[in-house]
Amino acid sequence: MSSAAPIQATCLCRRNTIQIPTKLPLTAHVCHCTTCRTSHGTLFAMHTDLDSLPFSEDSPPTTLRIYQSGQNSGKAYFCGTCGTYMFASYFYMREGERHDGFCVSTGCVSLSDPYKSENPTAKLEDVLSVDFHCIIKDTIDGGASPWAGDWNKETQVQFHGNWEEPPMPSQQDAQELSEKHVYPTGRKELEGWCKCQGVRIRIARDDETKKYQTAICACDSCRLATGTDVVAYTWVPRDWAFFITKSESGTVEVEEWPTVWDDATKAKFGNMIIYESTPGKVVWGACGTCGARVFYHRYGKQKDGQDLVEPLTALFGANDTQGIMQLDFLDWTVSDDGIYWIEDAEKEGRTGIITKNINVMYPKWVEGLKNRA
Repeated sequence: MSSAAPIQATCLCRRNTIQIPTKLPLTAHVCHCTTCRTSHGTLFAMHTDLDSLPFSEDSPPTTLRIYQSGQNSGKAYFCGTCGTYMFASYFYMREGERHDGFCVSTGCVSLSDPYKSENPTAKLEDVLSVDFHCIIKDTIDGGASPWAGDWNKETQVQFHGNWEEPPMPSQQDAQELSEKHVYPTGRKELEGWCKCQGVRIRIARDDETKKYQTAICACDSCRLATGTDVVAYTWVPRDWAFFITKSESGTVEVEEWPTVWDDATKAKFGNMIIYESTPGKVVWGACGTCGARVFYHRYGKQKDGQDLVEPLTALFGANDTQGIMQLDFLDWTVSDDGIYWIEDAEKEGRTGIITKNINVMYPKWVEGLKNRA
């Protein structure tokens, strides 16, 4: 029997492809907490627990950066070239006791080439599955939990609101968080920020009834960019999207969203990792301090004659007092085929992990929003 690592973790730019020695099968958990959401830029994070990191905790590969928010907190490891959040050490308190662990971002995980050679028909979904969702109450409004879980699987009925309470008895309880939540009225601006608050973005509107189209995608690029299998984006006219910065004197300044991310612009926003996955066409932005994915920008993408930019929707849930789905500001939509680019997940044998059920549940949730309007 081969002793080769059965799985590997890969970032968006592929500079990091790290072999992970472990035993199969594996489970992943879906965390809806504010820290995970603002660290990845996604509505929830997906993590696969490991017995240890595949490198020294204090001396990772030079291609990775480390972020630690405090002396007693865990560490995040993200690619210094493209910004993908790949690994973490962490701890949580439960019943007064501290529990430490290590994990890899599930969206970065794939079967290794040696394992596929020995098991040519194997799919990742055969050896990796989600076992529970946790910390849903951090979302205030339920977040993605009404459509992100799979209540047809006994292993996923553990929808923990937080670690101090028993699991929610049904997914309907998660749905009720959304139905009962009331967003602030009259808002014409919506701000978001990453975990370390080093990058802040703002979208605006001149009419409080206007909503910006928002959808979720399961393409390989989105998955590898964030480490999460499904990613939500908001399509905003570039003229209505801004970066919020502070001058050396502490004055808050509003910066227009750049038309292009050339060298001068990259230098101006030096606190971000700007990576061109398709030079001259597609740009991804991430916080250079904490690794949170911030935006996707495809040059020339337009709607009604206006250039569009695509901030990651989850950052607008950084204020953990107002909810994260922003139903008064965002128009959640679905394509005719369901999730955008679910065929990528199908091709990679990943749909059984989470996306197959979402492709059914998410359209139903969107339809339900129309009925509530």
